[in-house]
Amino acid sequence: MIMDPWRPFLEVMRDPLQWARSWKHMTGGKVIGHLLPDVPEEMIHAAGALPLALEGAAVSVSQAQASLPAYTCSHAMGLMEMGLTGQLDFLDGLVIPYVCDTTRNLYHTWSHRFPETRHEFLRLPKRLRHPGARVYLRNELERFGRYLGNITGCFPTAERLSSSLDLYRKSRSRLEEAYSMHRKNPSVWTWERVHMLMASAMKTPREEHLSWMQELPWEGDKDEKSQRPVPVYVRGKIWDPPEITKMLDELGLVVVGDETVCGYRSIASHYQEGDPLDSIVNRLISLPLYPGYHDEPRGVVENFLDRVKQSGARGVIFLNPKFCEAAGFDLPDLQRGLEKEEIPSLVLETSTRGVSLAQIQVRLEAFGEMIGEDLL
Repeated sequence: MIMDPWRPFLEVMRDPLQWARSWKHMTGGKVIGHLLPDVPEEMIHAAGALPLALEGAAVSVSQAQASLPAYTCSHAMGLMEMGLTGQLDFLDGLVIPYVCDTTRNLYHTWSHRFPETRHEFLRLPKRLRHPGARVYLRNELERFGRYLGNITGCFPTAERLSSSLDLYRKSRSRLEEAYSMHRKNPSVWTWERVHMLMASAMKTPREEHLSWMQELPWEGDKDEKSQRPVPVYVRGKIWDPPEITKMLDELGLVVVGDETVCGYRSIASHYQEGDPLDSIVNRLISLPLYPGYHDEPRGVVENFLDRVKQSGARGVIFLNPKFCEAAGFDLPDLQRGLEKEEIPSLVLETSTRGVSLAQIQVRLEAFGEMIGEDLL
């Protein structure tokens, strides 16, 4: 009997928390959860633990609103809900990165609600392009390494980091190939599947994930159904609600570039040779700027437009999380830049809470028809 090569990834994504809990039970290993973005998974791996990326998408909220304001984004609200309902009680540690006011408030609220847990606040620099950012970030990562070592008993030394970086380099290169396959053969390498590959990589041991990917149909023939896809570029944080990935496939919209934290941003940019901690610092600083960071507005717009034009996209879809101020601040400048370049865009305010899937589908369908009219 031939096993479905996509099955291991499906099993992880069907219930990532239960999968990680079972992995811990079977192996006796430690699991350290982390909110997105920009927590260096490589360091958690080098400390001998499983890094588990946590997203608040698709989490039904029943208790978290008693601890956080109702206007908190789903990403943060979902994490608090998972904590309050005991879904994260198997974690050996939790890392919350400082990327916006919401994550800062979330950390302090978490500390108040769960004082007994081993949680840490990763203080990322707000101005990544500042001359002092590299020194600051390296010092912060050294402190982060000590936190990890105190939990696992295994400190991420330079030798262990180098080994982990080799593994993550191979994994990300393979995932970039998968990304390219979506362009070439989107009817087999659907966006739902490619996103599943990238998201599951952040929730499983990379060694296993890399071996699973070897079994995928890399040499498959091109499907005729993929003759006239409509290329789009997506800017957003997470795919919330997750059903949007499947909608894009069904509507013939092919993602040729994205900036989501569990999408291309999670595999973009490679390490440089040299000191492994400096390599991690350089990679983080070279990533497309996340909305929570500060930079000169003109540079933000110009760099964004360059990425869109290089992708060959016919239009841009903004997936703006509901209640996310950081994403909202950049939006007017980015839209004006796109208008000058005559690149159409669509803004969707997304959230698992209170957003109509049917409405999103109708708007995506209309946008796809508009930008792909001459391809029909």
